[in-house]
Amino acid sequence: MMKKILIVWSWMMLIGLAACSDWVDVNPKTEVEADDFFRTEDGFKSALIGVYARMTNTETYGADMTFAYIEQLAQRYDNYSASNAPTDEERAKIYDYSNDVSSKGKLESIWENMYKNIANINNLLKNLGTNGDVIVTEGYRDLIEGEALALRAFHYFDLLRLWGPVYSLNPTVKSVPWRDQFTSEKVPLMAANELVEKILGDLTTAERLLKNDQADWGRNANELFIGDRKHRMNKYAVKALLARVYLYIGNKEKAAEYAREVIDGCGLKLARDNRSDVSMFEETLFALGMYNMEEKLSSYWKNSTTLNSELWISPANARTVFEINEGIGLNDIRYRNNYGFLHGLNSVISRKYLGEDTQYKEKVPLIRLVEMYYILAESVSLEESVTYINTVRNTRGISRSHDIQFTSDYTDASRVAALEKEYQKEFFAEGQFFYFLKRHNRATFYRCPVDVMRYYVLPIPNDEVEYGNVTE
Repeated sequence: MMKKILIVWSWMMLIGLAACSDWVDVNPKTEVEADDFFRTEDGFKSALIGVYARMTNTETYGADMTFAYIEQLAQRYDNYSASNAPTDEERAKIYDYSNDVSSKGKLESIWENMYKNIANINNLLKNLGTNGDVIVTEGYRDLIEGEALALRAFHYFDLLRLWGPVYSLNPTVKSVPWRDQFTSEKVPLMAANELVEKILGDLTTAERLLKNDQADWGRNANELFIGDRKHRMNKYAVKALLARVYLYIGNKEKAAEYAREVIDGCGLKLARDNRSDVSMFEETLFALGMYNMEEKLSSYWKNSTTLNSELWISPANARTVFEINEGIGLNDIRYRNNYGFLHGLNSVISRKYLGEDTQYKEKVPLIRLVEMYYILAESVSLEESVTYINTVRNTRGISRSHDIQFTSDYTDASRVAALEKEYQKEFFAEGQFFYFLKRHNRATFYRCPVDVMRYYVLPIPNDEVEYGNVTE
C-alpha cells in the first residue's frame, strides 16, 4: 500500500461547474505524481476536494464504513431468503476475522483505503508547509490546512474505534500505526491513548484554523470553494468530532462542553420530517456528497419492496427496533412508511440512500446534530439526561406520554440501555451503532448471534505485518 503513494486529482475543480456539490462529489479522474501537483492555489483546492471524493469509495464511507460492513457487524440486516434464514452460527462467521474470506477481505480493503486517504492528506499538508505561499486568497490557506487536519483526525479516530481496544478497559494497548509523514517507512503500532492525543492535537489545531469559518450552510455563488459547508469538515463538524472523541475517552465534561457549543452555535435544528429530506440533511453537520449515488448503490438499495440482495430487514425486525409492539414508535419518522423506511409485505428498507428528492439526494451522513444530544445525555447528570433523550424522541414523533422518566430506579445502566435503543433507531445504516456497542463493551445486543460478544477488536491485516508496513 505504501510503496508508491499517489495524490488524487479532481479535474472537475478546474472546469468550473455550476454547483459546488458537483465538484465536491465527482469521482477522481486521474492520479498524478504529487511533486507536479501543488504549484497553484487551484492545485491545493483540487487536492483537498480529491480527498472528499475518494472518501465516497465503496471500501470506506461510500459503503463499508457507513451502511455496509460495519452495520453487518451489528447484525442489522435480513437480506437473505426468507425460506432459508441462516443460523446464529452462520451469522457469527462474520466475526472470524482471520479465516472468513469475506471478513478478511473487507478488513484488508478498509485498512488499505483508509491509509491511502491519510497518505493523500499527509502529502497535502507537507506541500502546504513547503509551497503554501501559492495560496493567495485570504483565509484559504488556513481553511485548507484546518480541513485537512480534521480529515486526518476523522480517519484515524475511526481506525482506532475499529482496530483499537475497548478504551475504558485497556487504553494503553498498542492499536494502529500513526503516519503523519508522506513516506513509506515502517511505523510502529501506537498505544490507543497516545493516538488519541495525536487526534486531539489535529482537531484542536483545526479548530483554531477554522475559527473564521462562516459555516452559514448556504451556497456561495461567487466562490464555490467556500460554499456548501456541510459537505466539508467545517468548524462545527470539528467541534462535534471533538465531542465524539472526548466521550470515547471518558472525559464527559469536555464532551458535554463541545456538544453544547455545537447545539447552541450551529444554527441547525433537529429534523421533524424526513419524507423529502431522507438522510436528515437538514440537521447534518458533515456529509459526503456521492455523485450518481442511486446508480452506484443500486446493488445495496432500491426503491422497491420486491428485493433480492439489497439491504432490507424483516417487518418483525423493524417493529422490534422501533418499539412498535409497545406502541411507542408508531409515529416515529425514523420508522414510518415513506418517511424513514419503505414498508413491504415481507421486507422493510431504509430510504436514506435512495436519492429520490432533487434537493436532498446523494448525501452520505457522517456527523449529525442529533448525536450531540445523545452525547449530552450520556455526559450530564441522570436527571438531566432524560431531557435530551426525550427531546430527540419527541422531535422524531414519539408521544410525550412515552417519555423516559427520571425516578429512583433510573440508573447509569438504565441510561445506557435507553441510549442503546436510540442509537439503534437513529443511526440505522450509518455505521455508528457498532461503535456504541464497543465503547460500552456490550456483552450482547439485539440479534447478537453469539453468547458473549468478544469480537469488538479487529486484527491488523496480515499483509501489513508481512510486508513490514507496521512493526510491533
